[in-house]
Amino acid sequence: MNPSPRITLDDFQQRTRDTLPISWIRFLVIMLILGAISVLFLYFFQIYFLVILVGMIGIFWSRARLRRLRKVRAWNNFKIPAEVWRVFGQRHPNISTSSYPYIEEGFKDYLAIHLLRKDAYAMPSHSVDALWHILIEEFDAFYQTMCMNFLGYELIHQPHDPLPTEKQRTAQKQQLLNTWQSTCHLHGLNPEKTQILPRLFQIDGHIRWEKGLIFSLPFMIGMYSQMMSSTSDASSTTTTSSCSSSTSSCSSSSCAGSSSSHDSGHSHGSGSDSSSSCSSCSSCGGGGGD
Repeated sequence: MNPSPRITLDDFQQRTRDTLPISWIRFLVIMLILGAISVLFLYFFQIYFLVILVGMIGIFWSRARLRRLRKVRAWNNFKIPAEVWRVFGQRHPNISTSSYPYIEEGFKDYLAIHLLRKDAYAMPSHSVDALWHILIEEFDAFYQTMCMNFLGYELIHQPHDPLPTEKQRTAQKQQLLNTWQSTCHLHGLNPEKTQILPRLFQIDGHIRWEKGLIFSLPFMIGMYSQMMSSTSDASSTTTTSSCSSSTSSCSSSSCAGSSSSHDSGHSHGSGSDSSSSCSSCSSCGGGGGD
């Protein structure tokens, strides 16, 4: 059984803070190992170039990490303006204002995974997607500025094809698993062994969003493990053929809710498959800019 919404929200906020020092410890360990190797080469072989190269890598890597860390911290402190929530309340009057913090944190999680790694991601929450729609449709200038400030590009919202081809279904499944992996990493969870769903995958159930997406933890872990096994396999046939069955079982095993009429699926991205994500398991997807 999942923790209560309040405990879950606090828990994920703590996990987000805890992953920052762990990440820097790993960085320092890698740099110490590379530094030790370069010193050994310098001592025994008088190779100065390797020391200089490791030093330059360390400087540029550190600067990149510091820039990202500042953006993550700024994003953690960012709040959706009250005017946006006023419009949200007009469109969704049945949703209590006490649910707004969960939706806000979910939206911030979704943009944070784009900040950590630019890729194509599915949006596994209809409630967060509803906020996304309002930002784009009613506050476009604010949305564009927000994206440029935190991501450096605008995240483009695109609808899915209601009748996806097999290739599109494969891309949709991959985008959902990209979201699963990145949201787990965002909060320091192991995507193959986590005992709790990432926050973004829990929100619709927590706030009882009508026709929301309800995910099964064993199903998502199993689908992710299958993807990892397929990735290590030389043949891609299994991945393609399993997508249709995984997508169809997703609506019963992984997603108890159904997509709303205007949100059968959406995508973000710059690649050729960027307009596809798991239409039966996710409301949107994203990744990349214009």
